[in-house]
Amino acid sequence: MKKQLLILTMMICVLGVQATIGDDKSENPKAINYKEVISNIEYPLECKEKGIEGQVLVTLKIDQNGKVINQHFEKYPCTDLRDAVKDILPKLNFEPAKNSKGEAVVGLIAVPVNFKLTI
Repeated sequence: MKKQLLILTMMICVLGVQATIGDDKSENPKAINYKEVISNIEYPLECKEKGIEGQVLVTLKIDQNGKVINQHFEKYPCTDLRDAVKDILPKLNFEPAKNSKGEAVVGLIAVPVNFKLTI
């Protein structure tokens, strides 16, 4: 039986940020513990067995305290991979977006998580 080696590649890609209306100088939310949390995602066994790979793209709304308050999954190859990402979202901590005055504001960040199997 072949052993499967899981390589989970991740990156944060800010696709869109909406911190305040009309404020072009606002800073994006930033993940504080992203690598630590993502490294603990378990690749769903059924997806491994079926060879399902791909990207889960989720847009997160981050409050002024750096907590995820809303999520919208833009794309995902299957519901099992989506659910694997969904399960770790409460563990993510963010530095909130800031407006031009340096005040914490609500912001959006798009986070892709890539799942890839290798043998």
